[in-house]
Amino acid sequence: MTLLPLPASLDEITPSWLTRALAPQLASENVNVTGVESETIAEGVGFAGGLGRLTIEYDLESTSAPKTLIAKMPSSHEQTRNLLTTLGVYEREVRFYQSVASEIPMRSPKCFVAHWDSQSKRFILLLEDLGALRFPDQSAGCSVEDAELVVTDLAKLHASMWNNPLLKEWAWAPAWDAGADLFAASFPMWWGKFQEDFSDAIPDDFQKMADMVAPRVAAIKTRLAQRPVTLCHGDFRLANMFFEDPPSGNSLTVFDWQAMRIGRAPYDLAYFLAGSMTVEDRSAHQERLKSRYHEGLVQAGVTDYSEIDFEEDFGYGLLDLVSFTAMVGGNLSFEGEEAQQFIDGAIVRVADALSDVDTERLIANLG
Repeated sequence: MTLLPLPASLDEITPSWLTRALAPQLASENVNVTGVESETIAEGVGFAGGLGRLTIEYDLESTSAPKTLIAKMPSSHEQTRNLLTTLGVYEREVRFYQSVASEIPMRSPKCFVAHWDSQSKRFILLLEDLGALRFPDQSAGCSVEDAELVVTDLAKLHASMWNNPLLKEWAWAPAWDAGADLFAASFPMWWGKFQEDFSDAIPDDFQKMADMVAPRVAAIKTRLAQRPVTLCHGDFRLANMFFEDPPSGNSLTVFDWQAMRIGRAPYDLAYFLAGSMTVEDRSAHQERLKSRYHEGLVQAGVTDYSEIDFEEDFGYGLLDLVSFTAMVGGNLSFEGEEAQQFIDGAIVRVADALSDVDTERLIANLG
């Protein structure tokens, strides 16, 4: 089914358009959408895309028709939209729901519609509304109990796609070093803007780390693109996770797959531990959580990955966060509470995690 034209905003999601969009789910019951109300959840600066909740009415009672859905569309912030379109992240998430979600053991929201228009560069995702599940506060940090579940599920995800032939079939899923030259060339500009906006929040050690990483941005990404590789989420943080607690059982659902890439597994783990746990909890529990993750890989059948290689890759994953943090801080505008959350999460926590890394040795080993 072709959905043209794709809506440019939530207001353009009309009952008739939604009836067509949901036809595969509604056709067997001959149900039509008679009303739809939209509520903006997130939009504009500081967000990669526009999110809205749709409340839907039908002409008949239905057991299969969703009463609410989450609609995801391009950001209305021009700079953000243009950057992410250029990087291919909008198309990538659509392809994930079309081709990948059913192939992995990690749960993602059920997808009702996933459509990308290569001409207009518009996309739309209509996803299961998981608002009833627990959604922890990224700024408060992930609890140790939740972190144990997260790293366990992450190991299962990575093991399931470890050097998997499917990775070569997904030509739209970039290798970790795709765009490395762009990152390297843009890093001085991004870092300059980052410093301008957050000059008082950048620790001296983080600044020194950035100075060392700057000439090796592309080389770090190339290192993370070398086999063994797997499917990486790429933006694996607490803000992209829902948790379901007893009595239904402890379970994790991960969303926002726009940054999905093919690369060395520990990047996701490094990103999660560095950005999603408080400094105190990460410091106290990181080594145990890392061991839990590596043991999970081995238990799931990964046999070609030593603890030494794992530790090296974890370090390079942390170093790669320097350019990622600069890209985010140099392109997205943050104000008020959003700015403080970014400072606490992406600067203070990441800087502290980087303090454990022997940067000079890792960079020297790049050759």
